Amino acid sequence: AAGVSQRKAAEILSLLLGHRYSHETLSALTDQVLEAAGAFRTRLLPEEMAFVYLDGLSLKVFREGEGIVRESVYVALGIAPDGERRVLGFWLLPTESALGWEGVLGELWQRGLRRVLLFITDGLPGLPEAIRRVYPQAEWQRCVVHGVRWSLSQVRARDRGLLAEDLRRVYGAESREEALGALEEVKAAWGSRYPGVVGLWVQDSGAFLRFYGYPKVLWPYLRSTNLMERFIRELRRGTKVRDHKFPKEEAVYKLLYLESERQ
Repeated sequence: AAGVSQRKAAEILSLLLGHRYSHETLSALTDQVLEAAGAFRTRLLPEEMAFVYLDGLSLKVFREGEGIVRESVYVALGIAPDGERRVLGFWLLPTESALGWEGVLGELWQRGLRRVLLFITDGLPGLPEAIRRVYPQAEWQRCVVHGVRWSLSQVRARDRGLLAEDLRRVYGAESREEALGALEEVKAAWGSRYPGVVGLWVQDSGAFLRFYGYPKVLWPYLRSTNLMERFIRELRRGTKVRDHKFPKEEAVYKLLYLESERQ
């Protein structure tokens, strides 16, 4: 089958909304959900967000003439100045790229979001430049968790534990100055063996350590995309339907909208 049947869709909606729906009412209900999802995706946004997390997930979608293809869902999650978490939007595109993210950021701007203090993302090439082009006043925090994962994947198994501990002293330091000192120790200990790994942390030290410029109570939330990754895990649970296969684009948006409303 290409995607989700009417019967299966009814089961999904029942699960998400906590009610049982007959096949007779499903068509009207899904039309209402689609309309609400469209309004959600195009609604005006607040002028200011303190922090914005950008990340994505992969889903299988049925495309006419292509069959089942894997595409990327871009997700933007904002933290308002009052601390409220808000899903700013989600977009389905063929692949994840800096160009795709620049289009997403441009749409956020057009929908009214004018000021962001800090963007938190992974290290996708070209993404920081895309952020600067649309939001030149915003700062960028590179996710330390992604940085550590990549670093450990590049070294010998016997070195991973010690390197992880040394890197933890960098992003777990009590101040930026202490973190830079710990980074010098990483450079001295590992630079000759793993110049590429150490070079990443030295070259991007400003982005990795950006969170030190904010109140200490926020450091655990700003130094990584973990908050966004938890949200994406919830989205994945809500969209685990036939191995993430969806009959068409609108089905993706409906389910993502419903799951976002549950958060």
